[in-house]
Amino acid sequence: MKRYGWILLTCLFILVASVAPVTGAGPVMVAGPSNYVVGKLGVYIPTSNDLSGYDTGFNGEFAFGHYFNPYLAVELGVGYFQTEGDVTVVYPGASFPGHEKIEVTPLTGSLKVSIPVNIWVEPYAIAGIGAYFVHDHIDVSNYYHDNLSDNATAFGVHLGGGINFNISPNFFIGAECKYVWLDPSLYGADVNLGGVRLTGNFGVRF
Repeated sequence: MKRYGWILLTCLFILVASVAPVTGAGPVMVAGPSNYVVGKLGVYIPTSNDLSGYDTGFNGEFAFGHYFNPYLAVELGVGYFQTEGDVTVVYPGASFPGHEKIEVTPLTGSLKVSIPVNIWVEPYAIAGIGAYFVHDHIDVSNYYHDNLSDNATAFGVHLGGGINFNISPNFFIGAECKYVWLDPSLYGADVNLGGVRLTGNFGVRF
């Protein structure tokens, strides 16, 4: 429960922090470039029971976006995130400890709704779907030192929010928090890879 509370507070802080200094101000945004590219670096925090005890792992994403107007944009992204944890591998008549590494490459499409409160600060909500390419590798510690691996492709959805701070009309930095719902089939069983993708962002508009 403490982990879920920390994640919720982090996501809420990203959205609320930008609104507090400008209470009472109406949305303001000057005209600017309608396209952007953004790099996102951070962590993936698994939250499902299937990944209980697994490590917080690396998370990265590169995305291209297009604004239809100051309040609505679409974003296409490609990324990578991973996590690791200890498992028990059961063979007929025996079981052995193992170490599992799960790597995910998502291709996503998102709808982004922005609320520009002034020319410097732009909080937003983001939601979308994607195809997730999952590679799983288990290193088994037994007499033969076996390795197990499996690959899967699954569709998932994400929902979250973020905030951009405009350094200039063409450059911005920010932060983003997205929750991912994802259930690929690995080794013949569905595995819940639900978790939080938390990033710091740097982008260029053109």
